[in-house]
Formats: sequence, C-alpha cells, structure tokens
Amino acid sequence: MKKTLSLIVLSIILNLAILWAAEVAKPAMQTREDLYILIKEELILTVDIYKGQVQILSMILDLEKKDLKQRNADLSSQIDNLRMLKIYEGKSNEEQMVLLQKQLDTTREDLANAYLNLDQLNLKLKQTEAKILDYYARVNSRAQQIIGYVEKDKSPKLSPDILSSMKANYAIMNKATASEGMDAKAFEGFQKATADYIKFVASTGGDTQALDSSSMLINEYYASAAANQKQYGDLQLYISSYQQMLDSEHADKEALQRRLDELRSLPFGKTYEDKIYFASGSVELDKDAIRILHEFANSVPAEDDYEIMITGFCDDTPIGAALKKKYASNWELSLARSSKVVRYMLETLKFPPEKIIIAGKGEFNDDLNSAINDKRLSRKVEFRFVPKARK
Repeated sequence: MKKTLSLIVLSIILNLAILWAAEVAKPAMQTREDLYILIKEELILTVDIYKGQVQILSMILDLEKKDLKQRNADLSSQIDNLRMLKIYEGKSNEEQMVLLQKQLDTTREDLANAYLNLDQLNLKLKQTEAKILDYYARVNSRAQQIIGYVEKDKSPKLSPDILSSMKANYAIMNKATASEGMDAKAFEGFQKATADYIKFVASTGGDTQALDSSSMLINEYYASAAANQKQYGDLQLYISSYQQMLDSEHADKEALQRRLDELRSLPFGKTYEDKIYFASGSVELDKDAIRILHEFANSVPAEDDYEIMITGFCDDTPIGAALKKKYASNWELSLARSSKVVRYMLETLKFPPEKIIIAGKGEFNDDLNSAINDKRLSRKVEFRFVPKARK
C-alpha cells in the first residue's frame, strides 16, 4: 500500500515537470487568442487529471486508515472461535454473533461508500478521456484539411510520394486512443510530408499561411494530448489498482458473511455421556468398554449431519522405561487408546470409516486431577458428535 502511494506522489511530480517542459518548448502561435484558448483548455484538462490523482491518493489513504484487512482478520478469528465453541462445546453465544454481524455490516458500508467514490472518479475519468480524444480529433481534422489541400493541387511537379505518405500516416494516426495515445512515428511522418509540401508551395510562390497555421496547430494539439495522455494512463492504472483492492475487500466481506450465516445454521456438537476408561499404561478394552461401545453404536443419530470424533487421553504420569519401548510419550499412548476403540468400531460394529475422526490429546484434558489421586478419570476415550462442514 505504502509503495503504491509513493509511486503516485512521484508520478505526479514527474508529470508536472514534463508538462512544464512541454509548455516551454511550444512554438509561437498564430494569434494571442489562439494561444490563450489552447493554454486554457490544456490547463483545465491537466488540473482535472491531477485532481483525479489526488482524489485516488486520498481514497487509498482513507482505505488504509480504516484498516479493513485487519478488521477482516479479527472478524474471521472471532467466527472461528464461535464455530469451535458450537462444534466442540455445544454452546452458542448469540450476543457475540449479533455483535459480529454489526461489525461486518459497518465494514461493508465503508466498502459501499468507497465504491461510490470510485464510480464518481470513473465518471471524471471518462470525461477526461473525451477531452484527450478531442485533442486527437483536432489533430486528425487538421490533417484531413492538409490532405485536402494536396489533393486539390494538380501541379505536375508535385511528388506523389507526399500525398501517399500523408494518407498512410493519417490512417495510423486516426486509430489514436486516450490510453495508448497516437503513434509517434506516424505523426512525425505526416508532419515531415506536410513540411515537404509547404516547401514545395513556397518554391512555386504560393501562399503557405494556412498550411503553416494548420501544421502549428497540429503540433500544439498533439503535444497537449500526448502530455495529458501519459498522466491519464497513470490515473487509469491507479484507479485499476484501487478497483482491485476494493474487489478483494468485497470478496473477503462476502466470504465472512457466508461463514457467519453458516455458523448460525450449524448444528450443535455434543459429547456422548459415557466414556471408556483404561488401566494405567493400558490400551485394552475391558467388559465395561465393550458394553459402552455397543450402547454408543445404538445411540448414533441416523441423520448424516455429524461425524464422530474419538479422542484418547492419558493421566500426567510420565511414560515408564518399559512402556516407552511402545509409546514415546503420552501423546502416542492417548492416540493408541483412541485407535483401539476405532478399530473395534470399524471391525466389530461396522461403523462407516468416513464418519470417524481420530485424535489423541495426551495428558492435556480438563478432567486431570492429580491432587485427589484419581487419575483414572484422565485415562479415557470420549465420543463427540461433530457437525459436518457444509460445502
């Protein structure tokens, strides 16, 4: 963002220098009135373009000040937290969701206002484009006049190359656009042919005043269009860059809104009441464990909205030397317990494997209570119904 702002400021300064140099280099006009009119037109056009550049600079600064990206990240993080709460704890914070929606609506209003400002700037850009095209139209209009003079000249001494050069270059000049400008080589070729024709007319004693005037005006119109066309092209790039920034923000806002809507409709996660407990260091299923597994199988909802997370836990006793040959840490032991349960569910109870999620949490669980020496509560596997992510 800061790099873009620096480039805009630098470009404005350079363009001012280029415009000043172009003004100094201009030849004398035919009359003061012509000079006044042309300078006034060019000044109005230049001011409009620079106003547009300053405006887009202000808009970018305003967008940066609002820090929408950071606000998006904060909203996303809060939505994630609420989702985890709903899935794993079976709880919903409605007040927090209302607050998040208000925050999202506020940032969307900021974005909508930014789009309105951009629409106004694009309208000014179109008006500026029309003015630049008008300069090029004047160039081509004068060029047509000069071609008309040559076509009417029936002198046998006039080289046909002059007219053919004018027409060939004019065909290219006539394709000028506000973004790309006018082909400089074609313009120079046309002006050279014009100069050759003026010399020819002068050599025959003809009046060259009208031709001289048209040639000078063509140079003036071309210089004015070319100088402003460069600035206009820069402004187009700035606006395009800003448009991309807004479109990216819009996509982020829509994604956040979809996630918030999905969160509202997401079913609650729930933990099965019974848990399977293990002897210290063991992963074997006892009779109670087998009974609970069969009861659990009969309680699974028929609908396909849930997956089943099987999570193993340990107490905080460090892994002993003998047990360490099998399990490097309590993480591996807890995962072995959940794996043992899952294997029974798949092989004996015929659970569909795509519905099962396996996890191990080591000794990190809320039921750990070494103070009363009841570590059995920590050596467990629990079942949780987790809502499926909607696609």
